Amino acid sequence: MRDYRQESFWFTNGEMDLSPRPPLLGDQRADVGIVGGGFGGLWTAYALKQRDPGLEIAICESDIVGAGASGRNGGWCMGALSGLPGLLQDPRHAAGAVGLQRRMFAAVAEIGKTVADEKIDCDFRESGALRLASLPEHLAAIEKSLQNFRRVGFDSSDFAFLNETEVARKIHSRQFLGALYARHSAVLNPGKLVRGLATALERMGVRIFEDSRATEISAGRVVTARGSLRAEKVVVATEGYTPLLAGRKRRLIPVHSMMIATAPIAPEIWQEIGLSGRETFADNRRITVYGQRTADHRIAFGGRGLYFFGSRPVSHFAADNPAFGEVRRAMLSLVPQLRDVPITHRWGGPLGVPRDWRPAYGVDDRSGVAFLGGFVGEGVAGAQLLGQALADQLLGRANELEALPFLHKKFPNWEPEPLRWLGVSLVRRMGEVADRAAFAGRRNRLAAALFEKFAAR
Repeated sequence: MRDYRQESFWFTNGEMDLSPRPPLLGDQRADVGIVGGGFGGLWTAYALKQRDPGLEIAICESDIVGAGASGRNGGWCMGALSGLPGLLQDPRHAAGAVGLQRRMFAAVAEIGKTVADEKIDCDFRESGALRLASLPEHLAAIEKSLQNFRRVGFDSSDFAFLNETEVARKIHSRQFLGALYARHSAVLNPGKLVRGLATALERMGVRIFEDSRATEISAGRVVTARGSLRAEKVVVATEGYTPLLAGRKRRLIPVHSMMIATAPIAPEIWQEIGLSGRETFADNRRITVYGQRTADHRIAFGGRGLYFFGSRPVSHFAADNPAFGEVRRAMLSLVPQLRDVPITHRWGGPLGVPRDWRPAYGVDDRSGVAFLGGFVGEGVAGAQLLGQALADQLLGRANELEALPFLHKKFPNWEPEPLRWLGVSLVRRMGEVADRAAFAGRRNRLAAALFEKFAAR
């Protein structure tokens, strides 16, 4: 029997039933069939049921709900979306991008309301997010970001600059030069949220089939090894596992997030660290790292970047994988007080990255199959918003997001192998080289320029 509690810390923190639901057997029918039992599929189903409670909805999940990125991430619920900061600076899209940013802020609050309404105990707290300046170049980047936000109308109730003294009131694990404080952000246990959301959907009448990997998907039909689902509308919400689907090999690539969690931390050490408000935290280095103070007083910390040849998604990593050592070193660079605190959990999993680093939703013109995804690790809140937009589209209702071409589109294909692997590996390597030089007090202009050119944010 597979022990899911060994695969993610978020499945060990709290009592939850992880026994698999029955698979899809025989021929079934529904109004809407959804492939993928992560946040994308679940939030879409929730939005559909809110709009039309009479809809018959069925979800096919290849594993158990939350076994993918939705149960393995860093537990940040951010009012942010990949690619959005750049679009705010684009005069062609700035007005729409501002509206989208406001909708992302609202998504965080709506998730908090859903958690309360559905009585989902997932340690949700609107804590805000700290982007810390460890280096002068980080400070310059943060100040530039703040200027861009101010230019399009956001004020200190949305984004605030914290000087050295102000940031030390929130996190004093070491001296930081400043921070950008994003107020519309929450912290949570994603495993509890994804499992709780699935239970809420079942109460609403949604059927969830687990251990039901889709072998064939077309307009009106999903086929699995032991059954089939006929539906008027079919939605694909498979994120980092999309390359496993026939005909979708190059739509999204799986880039792996690697996570560690410490043992519970003693109160006297927390006095040295801070984070009493459970603010999420990261610094402005190129290779993304991120952390949170968990509800049971640990630090859960992660980093991104591993890509495997052929877009192979990986869910199981040995405890001695070198990537976990890299993540721990990054954690200690921000919170050195944890040097003697044991690491009790190590896990990883794939997130979906589109070629242009921008999420999308819609209906594929060629296949007639609906889709959403490409959240680049920001899907806890992003999937809630795009799930609403896709639900409106499927029901023929107006939604202002339809006017935004950078969301309502197809995923551009990634390059074929080996170009894909070479490109992704080179960009990651350039980010590592540029970061290492910066922390050593130098600047590698070539590595920094190559990374910024190809790694959109």
